[in-house]
Amino acid sequence: MKTLFGTVDALENAMTFHRERQTVLAGNVANVDTPGYRPMDLERIAPGEAGALPIAQTEAGHLSAGGTAGATLSFDDSGASASADGNHVNLERELAKMDANRVRYAASSELVSRRLAMLRYAAGDGQ
Repeated sequence: MKTLFGTVDALENAMTFHRERQTVLAGNVANVDTPGYRPMDLERIAPGEAGALPIAQTEAGHLSAGGTAGATLSFDDSGASASADGNHVNLERELAKMDANRVRYAASSELVSRRLAMLRYAAGDGQ
């Protein structure tokens, strides 16, 4: 059963990552006029990389770790020059990243819909 829904699970993780990345990118756009603000971004971490370790719940009363598994929040400089007030947000660049992220989310969503339609078709004996 795991392999049957493995694709759907992977696409669900991709959709969650892109949804949370869209929130971070929208925060950058919202802070375009904030003095000294540095834009942030979410980056995926491969399972074997150093930052990919899960956060353990050490006490029964503690909340479990939330957020996207396999992602890390990073500051994004990549050559952006600061404005006079020290803000590093380039609006055009952030909007381009948001649009590319939106397209990836839509593609993942479409693939999930098609995969579930195929499973529904197979479960209904082709009807």
